[in-house]
Amino acid sequence: MDKPLSLTGGSEGRDGSGFGGYGGYDGRSEGPVRSGYGGFAGPVLSLRPLRLTRFDRGWALQVPAGELAGLAAGPAAAQRLGARRGFLSESAHNRELAELLRLRPEEFGRVGLLALGTEGIRIQGGVVELIRPESIDGFQRLTLLARAAAERGRPHLDRSTVRLEVFTSPEREHVRRLHDIADLYLNPATAQDCLRRCPELRRLAEEFESEGWLPRFSMADVTRALACLSTAPTPYLSQLVSTDRGLDVLWADIASPHYGALIHPGVHPLGVLRALEARRTAREALARIPKAARTGPARLLDDAPDLICWAACRHLPLHQLHDERSTTKWDRLIDQELPAWTVSAAHDYIGRYRRAEPAHSPGSADRTGLALWLQLAGAGPGPVR
Repeated sequence: MDKPLSLTGGSEGRDGSGFGGYGGYDGRSEGPVRSGYGGFAGPVLSLRPLRLTRFDRGWALQVPAGELAGLAAGPAAAQRLGARRGFLSESAHNRELAELLRLRPEEFGRVGLLALGTEGIRIQGGVVELIRPESIDGFQRLTLLARAAAERGRPHLDRSTVRLEVFTSPEREHVRRLHDIADLYLNPATAQDCLRRCPELRRLAEEFESEGWLPRFSMADVTRALACLSTAPTPYLSQLVSTDRGLDVLWADIASPHYGALIHPGVHPLGVLRALEARRTAREALARIPKAARTGPARLLDDAPDLICWAACRHLPLHQLHDERSTTKWDRLIDQELPAWTVSAAHDYIGRYRRAEPAHSPGSADRTGLALWLQLAGAGPGPVR
């Protein structure tokens, strides 16, 4: 179990014994700084942690961010600290963190840990001194702290605290190897991860379970099916989610009106199943159109099938999709009527496309673009009838 350590005394070197011969900041800096704040010039980094805890592999500290700001100052910081790579100035992640540090420094250290190695650690009178510190993990954030200190001064940074783990040899080499290996297996966050925060999806999952249904479909299928049967007057949502990139755009912002048009408090598990079955039936009807007929303007069927399915599903009572008390025979409409509506919509939209794009050769037109979808649906510029 972790145990708090007193900050009033005690020292330990790389072998667990005490050591001497330690120094501190000498006021020099390897790069331009402002506000009179110098970079770390070693060999000892002195910290006044707000909390210090000893655990079986090292030490955990909570430190005012300003006390670490000089550590990565200067162009030679990465080499001096033994960082695996230099500062990634073009990293979108770093840009976001820099903006956070500028606007809300108190939020900067709330997530994530920094890991440092040291040849030895000394605890004396409320001060923790690290001999020849090195960066095991977190050099990017250390550099952001150094830059923020140069631009805004230490008082700005001292509004933030960061969590820090410190390891001495031989544990520091072992931890460094583990960090290097762990980076190979990191799962970057995706837009779909945002869906776990959606209360309506959690509700739907509970309702599916309470009904005894075991859903065997993906969220991509659900999103595309609901877009296909959306009551919106244009195929915008169907076009958006027809690609994986478009799905990510929608899922990344679950507070957007476009997401809310598909996933909302009125969504019912039965409506989801109806939408899935309708889209599947319409796609199957399209697939039965012979390949030989898919030439010239008819290539629209291969490049924009969800446009055709969206058009065919306009015949369904879309406003009743999630009404479990509806007396509409959804099974009959989907199984018996929708295939014919889909084939009819296919011929209709091929004709619209031929009239809308008479100058395009069969291979040159973009049949997946939103402008064309809107035009063919009668919601865009230019006559098609």
